Amino acid sequence: MRNLFLALLLTLLSVGSAWADWLGDKYSLFIHYGLYSVAGGVWQGTPVKRGYSEQILTFGVGFSDEYEALTEQFNAKDFSAQEIVQLAQRAGMRSIVITSKHHDGFCLWRTATTPYNSYDATPAHRDLVGEIAAACHQAGLGFGLYFSLIDWHYPYAMPFSSHNADPITPLHHEYNLKQVRELLTQYGPVDELWFDMGSMQQSQSREMYQLVHSLQPQCMVSGRLGNDFADFCVMADNEYPDYSMVMPWQTAASIFDETWGYRSWQERGKVEDKVQEKLQSLLSVVSGGGKYLLNIGPMGSGKIVDFEREVLQRIGDWMAPIQQAIYQTQPSPWGVREGLPLATVTPDGKILYLFVPYDREKKEIILPPIKGEMLRIQTLRGKGKIIHQKQTKGVISFTLEEAAPEDYYTVLALHFDRPLSLITPPHNAKRLYPLEAEALYAHSQIDYYTGYRSIVGYRWHPQRGKQEATLSFTKEEKGKNIQLNIAGKKQVIALLSADSSLYQTPLKALHWQQLLVVSSGGRFGTLPAKFTQKDEFNPDLWRTLPVSFAYQEKVSQGSARYLRYTLTADRDLVLPLEIQFSEGMLCLVDGTIVAGAIYRPQESGGLHQHTLRLPLPKGSHTLLVKLYNRESRSMEAHITPLPQIQLWHKSIQLPAVGAPFTLEITKEMKPPFASPAHLYGIDLAL
Repeated sequence: MRNLFLALLLTLLSVGSAWADWLGDKYSLFIHYGLYSVAGGVWQGTPVKRGYSEQILTFGVGFSDEYEALTEQFNAKDFSAQEIVQLAQRAGMRSIVITSKHHDGFCLWRTATTPYNSYDATPAHRDLVGEIAAACHQAGLGFGLYFSLIDWHYPYAMPFSSHNADPITPLHHEYNLKQVRELLTQYGPVDELWFDMGSMQQSQSREMYQLVHSLQPQCMVSGRLGNDFADFCVMADNEYPDYSMVMPWQTAASIFDETWGYRSWQERGKVEDKVQEKLQSLLSVVSGGGKYLLNIGPMGSGKIVDFEREVLQRIGDWMAPIQQAIYQTQPSPWGVREGLPLATVTPDGKILYLFVPYDREKKEIILPPIKGEMLRIQTLRGKGKIIHQKQTKGVISFTLEEAAPEDYYTVLALHFDRPLSLITPPHNAKRLYPLEAEALYAHSQIDYYTGYRSIVGYRWHPQRGKQEATLSFTKEEKGKNIQLNIAGKKQVIALLSADSSLYQTPLKALHWQQLLVVSSGGRFGTLPAKFTQKDEFNPDLWRTLPVSFAYQEKVSQGSARYLRYTLTADRDLVLPLEIQFSEGMLCLVDGTIVAGAIYRPQESGGLHQHTLRLPLPKGSHTLLVKLYNRESRSMEAHITPLPQIQLWHKSIQLPAVGAPFTLEITKEMKPPFASPAHLYGIDLAL
């Protein structure tokens, strides 16, 4: 994982320090401020309880002229860029991202594109973006801008709908380009441009991405620009992934999940409970290798809500003595895994930081097997005492007692004699398949609702150390370039013409026993455990259909169907499987994601297609295919076990390394970075 992180660092930017600084800062302040802040989630004396409060124009007001009249009350008399910067610094945040323009189209800078801005249309008569930019630059904080790709004020930005992921018209796209050009040429260095919503065509995303980097090459572009033209992935609102990614990524979360803009009637609860909640979220994101963007919503006057100020200050006070365990760290060796403490690692890999949550009882900690000898344990924060410490065959265990509840977490530093890594079971097989590998993930998305866990490569730990291997692939991989990384030694391999053979599938050894179907909605990448995990399977949720490999149904937009096949293999075999689908497809075998893709509907009405090769051991298996329609209302799929498949074979030379070693195969790391590799048909014979 660490090697691929470093490779991406050099690939993303010619000067890698911008990427490293952005991700290494770990913790940023998000500010939602605009006309909606004046309304405060209330319209005509009634709380608007539908939707986020910053979207009150569509969820509560309804008429644009009535909403635009709020400009007369927008005085920003308590908005202080210096105060905001000081709060961010006290909170331990390294950068600030402010809403330059939200969905309502109201701009917080003096723009030549529209008089609908904080300088020309309000009694404030201020360029608030400029004030924040100047304060950040003076204080040495990173400066970022949120920019909504949809605009409810611009007359050529129609239609707009409740889901906010509408297409961007050509005139609207040109308007956005002009505004982004202003923002990137008037306010000095911009470290991060945080695009949001809309559903752009690939050409539009590419043009915007190229514009940003032509004006400010070091500016990091968010994944919500769409179509994977981005420098970092952005999760869904308030979403915390339970898997590791090799792309830089960020979770954006609000102090209150229910809203991003100021809500006067928000139930706030106790400060200490909110501190504990957001501290846990911060540590979870950092342990997973991400960056945490935490939002506050100032009042209409620009005043920071006292509750939110206190929460941020207390988090900052807690972090102050353990900054080395947060900033510029690498992710936990085991990711974010239930039953194990959150953790980070120093860049040199020699110190492991553990965040052990408070527990009334004595807490025994048992870590996964680690290569390297632990030299000592140091307590950085907390009153917990360590007893019964030992390390046996790489397994470190100790007991923590007498922790104090006000500490939230006991923070420990474990020092090692060398860069640490987990002891992983080697792959003893002579042939390596993707299904048996550790998948390397990113977060791919056309737009907000299509985000999903994309597979950009695979990692194995082979036991065999031959210097020549044979790489096999199907017509789907033919013509692609892949990157092979063995123990840090990289080479690019072109999958071009090579020897071929025909693989005959023993279909008679496969028995398809059951097909179950369940309907769902939501976002494409959401995979509820009740549908995907064996231990949470409930047959009452599903309807039984005759076993068939074709499925067709009229559906509403944003609909999903899960097709769950039960099958048995009489012996070990490899199943070539062709999946054709309308828009979106995720495939899982025995609960493990093996493939995923989403596309816009074919103009011809045809289907998209991918071919998988699945090694199935003898026994019973579950094949789950999630189908998703983002735009069209006709869902169709064909899932075809192929009786035979043509394979091409290419001999490759491997560097001399000892066994076991780490081997990675990935797509070429170039834009669009987070798009899946689609290497489902490869295997490597050692």
